[in-house]
Amino acid sequence: NKSNCALSIASAATMQIKEEDWKKFSHRQRRAFINLERKRRRRQALARERAAEQSILESQPGYWEKLAEEERKREEKERKDEARSLLEHEAWLKRERVAQEGFQQKRDLQERLQREKEERERLIREEWEALQQKEKEEEKKREKARREKEERLKEALSVGEKPQAEQPWHNPLAPDDPSDPANYGTEKDPRNCAFYLKTGSCRFGDRCSRQHPQPHSSSTLLIRGMYSNLGLTEQMLDEQDHDAALEYEEGEIYEHFREFYDDLLPEFSKAGKIVQFKVSCNYEPHLRGNVYVQYSTEEECAAAIAMFNGRWYAQRQLSCELCPVQKWKSAICGLFNRKRCPKGKHCNFLHVFRNPGGAFLWADRDLFPPSSPRRRGSSSHQDWSTRSWRSSRHRSRSRSRERYRPHFRARSRSRDRNRNRHRSRSRSRGRDRHRSRSRSRGRDRHRSRSR
Repeated sequence: NKSNCALSIASAATMQIKEEDWKKFSHRQRRAFINLERKRRRRQALARERAAEQSILESQPGYWEKLAEEERKREEKERKDEARSLLEHEAWLKRERVAQEGFQQKRDLQERLQREKEERERLIREEWEALQQKEKEEEKKREKARREKEERLKEALSVGEKPQAEQPWHNPLAPDDPSDPANYGTEKDPRNCAFYLKTGSCRFGDRCSRQHPQPHSSSTLLIRGMYSNLGLTEQMLDEQDHDAALEYEEGEIYEHFREFYDDLLPEFSKAGKIVQFKVSCNYEPHLRGNVYVQYSTEEECAAAIAMFNGRWYAQRQLSCELCPVQKWKSAICGLFNRKRCPKGKHCNFLHVFRNPGGAFLWADRDLFPPSSPRRRGSSSHQDWSTRSWRSSRHRSRSRSRERYRPHFRARSRSRDRNRNRHRSRSRSRGRDRHRSRSRSRGRDRHRSRSR
């Protein structure tokens, strides 16, 4: 306690604190001053020790040379570090410059692509606007032509005689202008109905604006609505209901058609040789269920009309008539079998069932029958001229087919290879059977001799 008191008094004197003020301090304040004094004295002692050690080191020989060497090494290390940092900085600047150049090139490429895209969009927009403008102008022209046509029709109806009540009203007839004979039966023919000449039926019927020339003689027989199926009738009642055909699958309809085909073909064959037999599966009323039978001669077709006209089939009386259809390639819808017909149920071309076994498939392409001598090239000039499908109007089709001949040749080559493989396999199988039979016979002989 005496030492602490003396230390406190000495510390107070050192800190220039009066004794009266020291007595006023609390015990905690005094202890704090004492701790500070102790730390100060400890620091002074350590400083005296370090000074003594430093003096001893300085008195040793070679101390200042060693200190200079250390200072030189430190400076050399600093220079190396500075040079290395400078090299690293230059390498970083080089990498940064390369990166900036790549970024600039990428940005230039993006800007160029963006400009090209905007240019394409601008061209597309201008083209679309021009097309829209053209469509509007065409629509205005059509509307103007329609109004003029309606006005002319009204004037013609007001000036002409009123139709009688018993005569059905029909569209105005086409202009009676002379036309090119090559346009007969086409859309360019202003007199005759193209659909009637192609399919034998027209959706307008007696109201059609064009003529329906009835043939005096033909080799094709038409029976309207002879084939009836509930699936074809019910699906047409409600076109908006997509579930109407769920109860009538295509497989069931085709099985019903097979029965119909097997039932009718022998009967029609009694009148003569049939070269085409088609049944329409369209949903349109003027084509639904129509049966087309083409004979080899017109006399056989007349005999068939005399044989079947007025007869009854499936509680319906048959009404046979001559049909102007002679070219089936232009009458049958080529997209129906591939299920790509854009018209669907409203197509006015023939949607026909596929005959069982591919019967009369050659007639769909307006070709000669396989057993015909004209197909083998022994036809006369007269028979050659009677077939209109060889006329100049169809040369473009033959030219377009020549483009795909290499494809057909490749197919024929692959078929020949498959046939050769099949023959080689059959031969190897026959040899194996022959060897097995000879071996079995030799064994039987050996057994009989041993017995």
